[in-house]
Amino acid sequence: MNYISCIIRILEIPKIELGSNNIEMVRFRVQLPSIRNKVQSPIVIYSTIWGNLAYDIISYYRINDYALIEGYISTSSNNKKNDSSINLNITKLYPFLFKVQSDKGK
Repeated sequence: MNYISCIIRILEIPKIELGSNNIEMVRFRVQLPSIRNKVQSPIVIYSTIWGNLAYDIISYYRINDYALIEGYISTSSNNKKNDSSINLNITKLYPFLFKVQSDKGK
């Protein structure tokens, strides 16, 4: 199975793009949590959100916010460069350690 449920840290939030069939999508980088016992570099992967959920991430989430996600994970490899990348297609998104900014100081 390639279904995943985990906590992610949002590293960037780009603008909404139109995908195939004029469906809104957002493609951005996220960081998966690392294992405490082992020293390793952070795991950064590309994530995609489709449809109305794309508007939620643009409107409410900021860089360095954490979120609990559910989705499907896949790998793709480039035979010419011997590179492989991990892709995450997010289907559900829940706030976790969410910061709310107030406009009182402005």
